[in-house]
Amino acid sequence: MFTAIILALGTLFPIVNPLSTTFVFNGLTAKDSLEKKRRVALIASFTAALVLLIFLALGHALMGFFGITIYAFRVAGGLYLGKIAFEMLSKSFYKAPDGVEVRKDIAIIPLAIPLLSGPGAMAAVLVMSEEASVTSYAAISIAILLVCLISYFLLRYAHIIGKTLGETGARVIERVLGLLVLVIAAQFVFNGVTGWMLDVGLI
Repeated sequence: MFTAIILALGTLFPIVNPLSTTFVFNGLTAKDSLEKKRRVALIASFTAALVLLIFLALGHALMGFFGITIYAFRVAGGLYLGKIAFEMLSKSFYKAPDGVEVRKDIAIIPLAIPLLSGPGAMAAVLVMSEEASVTSYAAISIAILLVCLISYFLLRYAHIIGKTLGETGARVIERVLGLLVLVIAAQFVFNGVTGWMLDVGLI
């Protein structure tokens, strides 16, 4: 159980990448009070956890409804994660998505969705849930809660983290996380292709 939690946490954390979100958070809440920043951090983290837990619970049903095989989803998820990884490796830190206005209600959009619980994290949860046992479901659920709990504390103390790390420190950490996401993406694609080949008897 503990090993399964660590594996799920290791998959989700670099994809959710809450550290990069702290810099977006600082920019969007620069003029807000400390109390409001904490409230926004709590709502954003809670919403992200809720979204990912819903995807975990409905993963099988969604794929069955649309007639999507796990192999296709692994390849698609891997390709999308690869795109995210290359962006992480080429940028200093994440910026708010284009077209998103800076407004008072930022906890859900863009912080919770798509920054914390974006398509990459949703894809990862669906892939992990497709072949999960009851124990694995519990491990993935705990990993989701842990990632979002870590996200809450990172956002709550984002102003301190921003000052401590600076842009250079953030850039170094994001490069490392980007490399991890790229490896995870490659593994998703590899598992999807080899799984399909085994299924149809090519290997």
